[in-house]
Amino acid sequence: MAKKAAQQQLQADIQTDEDLERFMERPGLLVLDVYSEWCGPCLGMVGSLRKVKLEIGGDNLHLAICKSDTITSLKRFNKRSEPIWLFVTGGKAVNLMFGSDVPKLVGLLTRELEKVLQRQARQVTYRMDELQPIEVEQQRIKMEAIERAERIEREIKHKKQVDYLTQVTDSIMENMPDIGVTVFGPQVNRDMFKKLTEPAEPLKMQCKDRRVIQVSSDQFEVVNFSCKNPMPPDVIEQLDGKELLMCFWKIDESIGTVPNVLMAYANELTKERVAPPNEDIPEEHVIPPIIATMKMKIEVELKEGEVWVEEVSSEEEARLLNQAKGKGKSKSVVHEDAGHVAEEEAPDLDAEEEVSEEESPGGGAEPGGDVMGGFPSMPGFDMELDAGDEVAEDEEEVQEVKEEEPPKPLTRTKTVKMPPIWVANNRRTHAALIYVFFRGQTSGFLPPDPKPEPPHVIMAFDASKRKEIMHVVDRHKDDVPLYGYFSSAEPDEAELIANSTDKYEGSPKSASDKIVLKVNKVQSNMMLSLVSYGPSYVSPNVTVGKDEALKFFPEDYKPQEEVVVEPEKKKKRSKKSQDIRESVETEPATAAAPPAEAPPAAEGGEAATAEGEAPLAAVEGEAGPPAGDGEAVAAVEPTFEGGAAEAPAPEAPAPEAAPEAPKEEAPPAEVTEPEAPEVPAPAAADPAPEPPAE
Repeated sequence: MAKKAAQQQLQADIQTDEDLERFMERPGLLVLDVYSEWCGPCLGMVGSLRKVKLEIGGDNLHLAICKSDTITSLKRFNKRSEPIWLFVTGGKAVNLMFGSDVPKLVGLLTRELEKVLQRQARQVTYRMDELQPIEVEQQRIKMEAIERAERIEREIKHKKQVDYLTQVTDSIMENMPDIGVTVFGPQVNRDMFKKLTEPAEPLKMQCKDRRVIQVSSDQFEVVNFSCKNPMPPDVIEQLDGKELLMCFWKIDESIGTVPNVLMAYANELTKERVAPPNEDIPEEHVIPPIIATMKMKIEVELKEGEVWVEEVSSEEEARLLNQAKGKGKSKSVVHEDAGHVAEEEAPDLDAEEEVSEEESPGGGAEPGGDVMGGFPSMPGFDMELDAGDEVAEDEEEVQEVKEEEPPKPLTRTKTVKMPPIWVANNRRTHAALIYVFFRGQTSGFLPPDPKPEPPHVIMAFDASKRKEIMHVVDRHKDDVPLYGYFSSAEPDEAELIANSTDKYEGSPKSASDKIVLKVNKVQSNMMLSLVSYGPSYVSPNVTVGKDEALKFFPEDYKPQEEVVVEPEKKKKRSKKSQDIRESVETEPATAAAPPAEAPPAAEGGEAATAEGEAPLAAVEGEAGPPAGDGEAVAAVEPTFEGGAAEAPAPEAPAPEAAPEAPKEEAPPAEVTEPEAPEVPAPAAADPAPEPPAE
């Protein structure tokens, strides 16, 4: 007790912000032992600190233990398991040390104390809630470790996906060596299929299936996992959510490989052809391709600091200028879109006209503006002019209101060229296209994909509730695929203690231990059952839950199976047969009593038959009405003698046998008590008159 009192006097106990503020008003050097509630302050250093205080520090050195759980400026130290020593003077932190290295702590304390005694000016000080350089370095190392772990995890996940896709596409190439897929752009529809088959006939291509499929960018990530000529990312971005025509072709390999034949087919669809002279056109003339590239204009928000020069607008201005001058070069300029020139020119011209109409009223530069307005050329209409002034004032007010609105983000116009057809240049990518978009064609040889992992969250409970929690888990094993015992509910700081309850029971325990469950978020009462036990932490959503589950339960985590299941089954079996076994064990004892006293009871060798029928007698005795001990024996003995079907009728002497059995078992007063239940004996005798009624 004396040691404990001395320790309390040596170090002040600080648990609130107010306590810390009062303590920091003391002069000299303050050394704070910062701890968490679950870990407690460092006790091994108390002797060394006492020695320094008595020999060097005296009243210039003040020691305290600070509970980081309840002090705002020290919250960042909460849940850390190593000792933390914070040095403070003049209300500011001046140094920090982690760990329990006694010589290092004593040396640092001595140097800081000398600076205080010599009143040296501090060049660098820190607020109590400010990170010191050692903390910044620790955070940097921690973040690098987290990023490295995440990168390794992504690489492992990517490799796993690539390995699976490689295996799947190998199977498709083996079973479908002469099959390929063409992907048409959004400008190609199903109605054009007849024209699309014209170049296919000379190449001996057969379309076995065609579908209009709504695609997504995620699907193309799978398709392009080993592609050498993927579509550009901006094209895939624009195709996300659009419906595309896809054809499933059978290729005659005598002509060439699948990629080469399909590339030749795509070239035939997109090239310009020269037609010979005919009756309508006496000269050779160019025939546009069957399908052509389509330009899509999209608005893209400018990034901060980005400068954009819109090249498309300058081309349009040059084209319109050439048209105005009558130089007829517009066709050659716009001929890039081969087949869609008319479709693009009209919208562009209309857009320019719309702009000019919008600008003409405000600018007044158009000569027709005065004519359309009418007011300046017609004098004498002062009221109309006043009305115009009012309108102008209203417009100014509207402009002022618009100026108050927050500025819209700057955007630029970007042109994306959509290819009319895309053909992969290697067989594996064609197999990937079949796997993603024509999976039904592979049902004969390719097994179904493994079911994706259901969305899940992390739920943590105090380990003291493990029995109740495991009772729920045992009833919903499919919804709780993984669980374990950890030192904390924080995924970045938690350390695995045990992967099973049996293992945890034999390990050292702490009040902060948690049982952490990976819980599938399904529509069931299971989560409600767990919530009723008051979890200490639950993931806010399935996205966070997925990341936390990977930290608690990495891919190499293997839970240990509990060994309590089999004994429970044995107990259940023994309970089911317990009553029968007890009756079988008791009845031979009662059956053995008559042979000892009763040669008359063994008439005609019936005793031997009674031994063989004892189990049947026990079952029949259990089925009878409840009675006293004497009546139970009476119910058994008639069954012994009644081996034949007529046995129930002649058993009138059964009541005589009833007193004999209690005489052997009844030294206590219980013999007289069963006589009271003999009142229902007439009820038992009621069946006796029934045989004569028969």
